[in-house]
Amino acid sequence: MSWWAVEIVTNVVLLAIVFGLGPLIKRFGRAYAGDIFRANPRTGKSYLVLMDVAYYLIFLAYILFTVAIEQRPEWRNASIGTQVEAELIRVGGMLLLMGILHGFNVLTLPLVGRLLGLTRQLEADTPTG
Repeated sequence: MSWWAVEIVTNVVLLAIVFGLGPLIKRFGRAYAGDIFRANPRTGKSYLVLMDVAYYLIFLAYILFTVAIEQRPEWRNASIGTQVEAELIRVGGMLLLMGILHGFNVLTLPLVGRLLGLTRQLEADTPTG
């Protein structure tokens, strides 16, 4: 098998992970986000859309940073197993990145929801004149 065939398969797998696992995580997180942004659902929805765009930019950048346009020197005289190992590290890196960002978002989302709620409350309590 050629080095570029393994590279193409890996890139397809990475894209499938991003566009398959991303919406799955989002679907299961809607109730959580709904609870957090209960006081201001429109702001919560806008925030989640912006976070989705940011996530997709990060994941696509990771794929572009790790793609091989030409055969890497360490693959020239090695078995296919060496390249497969490198490609599995790329896939693992993507999953790790997704997990870390998702965990960070789960931990910080209540804080963001509370801050946005306080801002809205302060605006409502401030007399305009």
